[in-house]
Amino acid sequence: MDKKQLEARLIQWAEEYGGGRYEHIGYSSRNLLQSLIEHQGFVPGTGGYRGILINTPGDEVQSAVLAMEAYGYIRPGRTLRCEYFLKSAPLELKLQNLRRAGIDIKRPTYYDYLAIAKAFVMGQLSKENAA
Repeated sequence: MDKKQLEARLIQWAEEYGGGRYEHIGYSSRNLLQSLIEHQGFVPGTGGYRGILINTPGDEVQSAVLAMEAYGYIRPGRTLRCEYFLKSAPLELKLQNLRRAGIDIKRPTYYDYLAIAKAFVMGQLSKENAA
C-alpha cells in the first residue's frame, strides 16, 4: 500500500465515520421542525428500509485506529480523527478541539502524531491485506 492509497482509504473512513453514519438506522440527523421548514410543511416518507454495509474500507481503517488506541497510541489516534473528521477546518481549530479532549499539543507535535498514526494504519492495513 502506498501513500496515495492510504490517503484514499483515510478519506473513505472519514466520510463513513466522520458524521451522519447513523442517520439511516433510526438516529435522525435533523429534528422534525427542520424537516418541516425544509419541505414547507410537507414531510416526505422515510423511503423504506436501507441496508447497512459491513466490512467496508472505512470499517477496516476504523479497526486499525481502534487497535492503535488499544496499544496505547491514543494521542496519534485522536490526532488522526481530528485531521480527517475536520478536514476543511484550520489547524488552530483542530488543536483547540484536541485541547478540549485533554490533548494539549503544538503544531510540530500534531504533525508528528499524524505521521505516527498514518504509519500505524498503513501497517495494519498492509498486514490485513497480506493475510
